Amino acid sequence: MVRRGVAIAIRLGLAAIVSLSSARGAAVAPLAVTQCGAAGDGKTNDTKAFEQAFASGAKDVYVPPGIYVLGPGMLTIPADTYLHGAGAASVMRLAEGTAELFALRENVSLDRLAIDGGAGKRGEINDAVVLLRGANRARLDRLSFADCDRVCIGLDHADDVTIQGCDFRKVGAAVCITFSNRTKVLDNTVVEARIHGIQFWGNWRWETQAISDVTITGNYLKNAGGGPIWGTGATRVVLANNIVDGAKDVGLDLEWCSDSVITGNTARNCANAGISLFFACRRISITGNTVMNDAPIADPKASWWVRSGIWLTYPNTETFKGDAGHRDVTIVGNTIYCAPGERRAMWIGSGSENITIADNTLHGGEIWQGGAHKVDPPPPLHKVEQNTVLTAGDK
Repeated sequence: MVRRGVAIAIRLGLAAIVSLSSARGAAVAPLAVTQCGAAGDGKTNDTKAFEQAFASGAKDVYVPPGIYVLGPGMLTIPADTYLHGAGAASVMRLAEGTAELFALRENVSLDRLAIDGGAGKRGEINDAVVLLRGANRARLDRLSFADCDRVCIGLDHADDVTIQGCDFRKVGAAVCITFSNRTKVLDNTVVEARIHGIQFWGNWRWETQAISDVTITGNYLKNAGGGPIWGTGATRVVLANNIVDGAKDVGLDLEWCSDSVITGNTARNCANAGISLFFACRRISITGNTVMNDAPIADPKASWWVRSGIWLTYPNTETFKGDAGHRDVTIVGNTIYCAPGERRAMWIGSGSENITIADNTLHGGEIWQGGAHKVDPPPPLHKVEQNTVLTAGDK
């Protein structure tokens, strides 16, 4: 009987072994990709071995320590699969010319894997190494990405996704969230990003704020592009307890967002502002943040529109015809340090209404209001005192 069972299992192959074991209720050991022929020697292309592992029906797939060359074609990870490794020792190296490495299906978990993208293709904000398109309920934990000059993790209509404890170094962008709801980006590290650090996008033709419930907390971003944390077209966004050190433009930025919170963050060395709102934001709370307005002044002639701790922009109807300024914004209990030079602690653009400014601690710099889009010379600004509510009649 035993010999007959073994013979049947051999004939049916690896998929049958997995299914028979599961049917009997026995614990199923992880399937190692080396069992499917992966060499992990840093030279052999192991794509077919990974394909075999995913095709086997195994839901627990293990990547032992080694360097696995994968690509240039994309691998699809089936629904309900747990793909995991041994952390930095389990390296997946992109073959030359690889663009997308993994496409995830529903309810996939990735854990403790390292991706070396040095030989991969350069890409822009919609080009991802790990792509979740319509793939809900995913978890990505303790992944590392190095030298991936494109988006590392991209979401497109993928809801209920958590990205936690990942490390991104020398990348195009770390995370791009597009038209995806209930997303959490927690406790990640981003060091050197060419485009942005963490981006979310729900702006549909300035008609619909198409994403909601985005939580970005506890992340550290160093020199993470033009906007280390920024996004547009969202409701109920929480940016909390992040550290931003270095931005070519603005550090933490909401654009055409509503019902959102920016709290407990630290930002420094940001060229134009540590914290900013663009394009008619509504019902935003900016509280308890610390901003060091200390980026070097490279262009003295641009002093009229840069170098603010907190910046609420004036209307830009050239880009967004419906931009009538910001409404119902609370700026309370923040601490702003301004280095020497022509700088502003806060700049509240013209057109903003019901802006509450209270109990902020300012070390150098003052609060100014006014400004207009593409006017040269720019209109004069007006000084604003603390403990003030700016109304529609204020200029």
